[in-house]
Amino acid sequence: MGSPLPEASWDGFSGAYYTGAGGVWEPIWLFVSIGLCVLALFVGLTHEKLAHRRMKKQDKA
Repeated sequence: MGSPLPEASWDGFSGAYYTGAGGVWEPIWLFVSIGLCVLALFVGLTHEKLAHRRMKKQDKA
């Protein structure tokens, strides 16, 4: 079916197994994904703090 692997085996395969390996964009996308994870963590932490404060105010009222 057009596979570059002989008989669907990894034995005869050499080189990068995906197109972006070793390219200029690989480290850029790595840092972008790390940054998005840190952003998601910060947004989630902020949301939890605000929700906790709101619950405290409701308990006192």
